[in-house]
Amino acid sequence: PTLPRPGLPNAGKSSVLNALLGRSAVGVSRAPGRTRYFQTHFLTPSVRLCDCPGLVFPSRAPPELQVLAGVYPIAQLQDPYSAVGFLGSRLALPPLLQLRPPSGPGWTAWELCEAWAEKRGYKTARAARNDVARAANGLLRLAAEGRLRLCMTPPGFTA
Repeated sequence: PTLPRPGLPNAGKSSVLNALLGRSAVGVSRAPGRTRYFQTHFLTPSVRLCDCPGLVFPSRAPPELQVLAGVYPIAQLQDPYSAVGFLGSRLALPPLLQLRPPSGPGWTAWELCEAWAEKRGYKTARAARNDVARAANGLLRLAAEGRLRLCMTPPGFTA
């Protein structure tokens, strides 16, 4: 028999396969997207285990949510600030991260990233300005790794 392991990206499918085989047969990573193609391994001559990339349904979720859920690799983002804005609109990041208040009326995604860069000491190499791009990626990694917990109710849910 063939036993497929479908599921979301970064859910542990490859790790389960390695555990069942008792060796490192397939690569694993904390970041999603390590498994790039369908792989087959034999547990016994009659039992075949298959590993595949995670199932993604991009049209169902906004890109920002895909990033925060670990479906889309953070390092490949062209614009991390929209995902930071999405996160910041749903979590009280300034008190959670103990960030200094902004000079303006409210927090924008850029201001969140700038405050995080200042707090963490992220500076650009040439001008020694706050490295907001590095800070944005850092904030998104905190969320994708579960160190910042984003919980939302399903669409149509009522109490």
